[in-house]
Formats: sequence, C-alpha cells, structure tokens
Amino acid sequence: MKAVLFDLFGVLLKERDDAGRRRVERAVGGDAAIWPIYEDLRPAYDSGDVSDERFWRQLQVRAGLEPFDISEAVAADWESSMEEDPEMVELALSLIDARVRTGVLSNLPAGLAKRARAEHAWLGSLDAVTMSCDIGLIKPDPRAFAVALDAMGVAAKDVLFVDADPANVAVAAELGMPAVRFDGIESVKEAL
Repeated sequence: MKAVLFDLFGVLLKERDDAGRRRVERAVGGDAAIWPIYEDLRPAYDSGDVSDERFWRQLQVRAGLEPFDISEAVAADWESSMEEDPEMVELALSLIDARVRTGVLSNLPAGLAKRARAEHAWLGSLDAVTMSCDIGLIKPDPRAFAVALDAMGVAAKDVLFVDADPANVAVAAELGMPAVRFDGIESVKEAL
C-alpha cells in the first residue's frame, strides 16, 4: 500500500462518549432528541456554509429550545470531540516513518478544524490534511475524495481509506480505493 487516508473523528480521534453528549445537551438545554437535528444540520456547518451562530440557532429553533449561550454549546461540542486514540495516532505516525503517504479527510467546521490543528501537532506530520470546511465539500461527495487524493499526490487504487461511516467507505470503494470500515485498530492492521 502506497498511502493511507484516515478520517479524523471516530478513527484518529475517539467518538464522542455519553458524557460528552450529555454535556452538549446541558449546554443547549435539551436532551437526546437534539441529536437527529444536530446530524441533519451538520453538513452545512462542516462545509463552511453556516457559521457557529447559525448552526446553533438553527438547532435551537428546530428542537424548540429556549435561547442558550452559543459559546457554551460550541465549547461543549468541541471539547467532547478532541480526545485522540493514542494507538491509532501511533499507527499513523509509524506509517509516516515507513514512508507510506499518510493523510486525513475529515468533515468538520472551521473553528473545530483550527482547534484540532492547534491541539494535535501530529497533524502537521501528515502528508495532507483535507478538511471539509477548507474545501466546501463533505464526505461522501466524491469531489471531496478527489481533493484529498490530489493533495496526497496518489491515485485512488493506491490508497487505503479508513472511516467509521459505512456511507463514506462505500463511496471510497466505488471510486476505486481499497476501503475499510474502522472497527478498532485491528481492522486497520488487517487491511494493511
């Protein structure tokens, strides 16, 4: 394998846990019913089409919530999304050491992308970091994959794509990438 392209959240960074979800719910004054609305609104946020303010106000209106402090919602959301998976980060860095081109293609809003780059210096070691907010496209749009492949300088057939979302894995496979649905580090090691 000449290259590996990872998703960030749910692969190199851990999925938000229940405590993180409850923290977001408390910040907005809601409950578990906010999450389908959150997920529905997220693509426009991740692509940079809407600001923090607009995303959270849309969630407030659609969920029928009382006004809340957006800065608290943003902090709760982002802080519950930043924990790295040390084994996966170590694996990614070992690939770089082995001269395997290594990159990230991730859906996330601009502020969170900035924070991820600041908190996780190892992102600067990767050959390419493609964030949806920077390119105005989100996975599973095939154009997002094309941008990431171009940034890495490799052909689709030469890149193992690793993502926790089956829809993203399916599109990557359709584009000719060997693709694996992330289900822990062993799923990646087996694919390598």
